[in-house]
Amino acid sequence: MVCKLKELAVQLFDAGALRIGDIEAKLGRRTPIYFDLRVVVSHPKIVKAISQQLEVLSSGVHHELVCGVPYAALPFAAVMSVNTDTPMIMKRKETKLYGTKKILEGVFQKNQTCLVVEDVVTSGGTLLETVNTLRSEGLVVTDAVVVLDREQGGVGVLEASGVRVRSMFTITELVSMLRDAGRVSEQTVDIISDHIKECQFGAKDNCDPVDT
Repeated sequence: MVCKLKELAVQLFDAGALRIGDIEAKLGRRTPIYFDLRVVVSHPKIVKAISQQLEVLSSGVHHELVCGVPYAALPFAAVMSVNTDTPMIMKRKETKLYGTKKILEGVFQKNQTCLVVEDVVTSGGTLLETVNTLRSEGLVVTDAVVVLDREQGGVGVLEASGVRVRSMFTITELVSMLRDAGRVSEQTVDIISDHIKECQFGAKDNCDPVDT
């Protein structure tokens, strides 16, 4: 599995889902690493590979439904749903203002257990927002699977809210794999490592909120 993850790390980098450099994030803040999984919708083999790895992570987790955090995680949740024959539900960005006025789309019953799928966790805010919506609709949420944990405090926030998080990569693991593959330098690894230490969720530093 480790070998497959290393190959997938390189594929993500080569596809442009991971960019290295002095990158401008929200509000003019800077980050040495930018992760954008939305580009992989144009790479079906990568979507399939990520979904399969997330299925492995979730194989020991009891769940009756799956829900992807909009929007980047939706393709992975959809593929997981089809591959495992697990019903999928979708959270809307905003409550529908006409017709059914739903915040959740799909068929579900109260007290069903729902697994949440996310692309990147930084502060944990976006994932927790989805969790709270699902819980407010009567669903049970205890676990989430994510592609990348940026190691900036979000996982701890989610665990404090009763959500266990399983990740395919931590950012440390990912950049180490890319270094070993010759895609990034040792200096870049050190810069990213320092950024992680200096920019923790809840700190007063100008941390980038680009991925939540």
